[in-house]
Amino acid sequence: MESSTATRAPWGVYSALLFGTFITIEAAAFQAPALPSVTRHFGIAVNMAALVLILYSLALTVFAPIMGRLGDQYGRKKVITIGMVIFSASEFAAALAPNFWFFLGARFFQGLGAACILPGVFAYVTHLFPAHKRGTALGILAFTMTFGAASGGLLGGLLIDRLGWESVYWISGALTLIGLVPVRLLVPEIELAKTRTAFDYKGATLLFATIAALLSLPTWATNFGKESVITWVIVLIGVSSLTLLWRHSRGVANPVFDVSILSRGDFAKPSVIYWLHMIFSSGIVYSLAFFINTRPGGTAAQFGFVTLFLYGSGLLSAPVAGKLIDRIDPRLVCIVAMVASLLGTVLFLNIDVSTPLWMVIAVVCVMGFGIGINTPSMMKMALAAVPASKMGAGSGLFSMFRDLGSPTGSSLSLAVFGATLAYQTQAVIARQTESLGLDASALATLARAAGGRVREVPQEVADRLSASGLSADAVMLQAHSEGLNAALSNVGYLLLALIVGALVLSLRLVKSTAQKSADSLATDGGRAQ
Repeated sequence: MESSTATRAPWGVYSALLFGTFITIEAAAFQAPALPSVTRHFGIAVNMAALVLILYSLALTVFAPIMGRLGDQYGRKKVITIGMVIFSASEFAAALAPNFWFFLGARFFQGLGAACILPGVFAYVTHLFPAHKRGTALGILAFTMTFGAASGGLLGGLLIDRLGWESVYWISGALTLIGLVPVRLLVPEIELAKTRTAFDYKGATLLFATIAALLSLPTWATNFGKESVITWVIVLIGVSSLTLLWRHSRGVANPVFDVSILSRGDFAKPSVIYWLHMIFSSGIVYSLAFFINTRPGGTAAQFGFVTLFLYGSGLLSAPVAGKLIDRIDPRLVCIVAMVASLLGTVLFLNIDVSTPLWMVIAVVCVMGFGIGINTPSMMKMALAAVPASKMGAGSGLFSMFRDLGSPTGSSLSLAVFGATLAYQTQAVIARQTESLGLDASALATLARAAGGRVREVPQEVADRLSASGLSADAVMLQAHSEGLNAALSNVGYLLLALIVGALVLSLRLVKSTAQKSADSLATDGGRAQ
């Protein structure tokens, strides 16, 4: 049955939706401190750990535009409700996973559940609030998402250290069921689309193939090598699927991947900038997750505190930015965000295993400030370019950009981090033990042991080291420390390239559309009066 949101106080409805959003983001944030423990539990390599993130994000990214369109046709509240049920059930399944592949399947369904929730919340913003108040609403949404990420990182780290990694999935599943109650009681259904169109199954399949190939490419390239046939087959699948998807979408009335929206520069430019910033954010989180958890004296709780301050700084800056973009050109706010992120990256490049935790926290606060103030400005600019009749599809497409950034950043950063760590650790061990003439197998064994919580090596190798006056523990500790330093540094240069690219785009955005933005702001100000 159709009903109107106008019959209820918009902020009461919005609060219920924000609670559901908070639970989803907090549950996603639990994954960062849990990932090193999950990696050790299932006995997988660091660069393969990216699959845990990719499967979740693959479902989230592919199904976000699909669920946005289905929400237009069948009801956004209905789709959000179904998503929360799926999300809760899959969280419980992850906690009970008997093996790594079952765990990956549960992660995929977690992403599917989240894909039902987030686009619907974005779309509700445009129905609940007039244009001159959406900046404030989006700033509060960004605040809620950031608070969920901040509390999830800290709470997740504390829970994992005390109760094990499974506890975070049990808790997030239970919280999602609690969040379902206010959504069902307070959120009305908004007016449905007058006509229902056939679902674009071919487009959905091509979108799935494109994103699956491109997201997983860094992981496969790291494991099989750049020259591997497998790597190049994945490249071919990704490029071919993207080409076919683009052509297909241009000839379909209601495609799952709406090229007509994406072709609008006012939508595409802020979406791409936001995507680059999300890659940047994810790269920070997952490189620091392994760096802090595995450096001498590091714990999951310490990483939790780092994420608390990373997201906490964004939590404080996002609502302020939301207020500002209702009064000034949001593109100016975007430039400030890029400059802050650039400064933070320069500081990030100076972090090593001896850097005190408080100094790491200070660096991520600068980076989190930039991320926080950029989020509402990018949301407002992108969604303002979407026609009202396609708001569900447009919000789903923007959500896809946002959600594509996280797995892209995690897979890239973990590929760089894992490959550098493995290479540098073994190189340092080889240098220290050069006089012993250890074979490749013994060097590899020492390198693997160097990254473990318990550094166990074959007795024969330990005896040879001891006979030469070397301690196996000391050799592995130094190698692992130098490997961590090199790994984090290489990730830092990757982040630097990303943020410079985003800054260049934001400067071009100001030059190309500043007058249009000023006219729009003046119009909105007149309506407010």
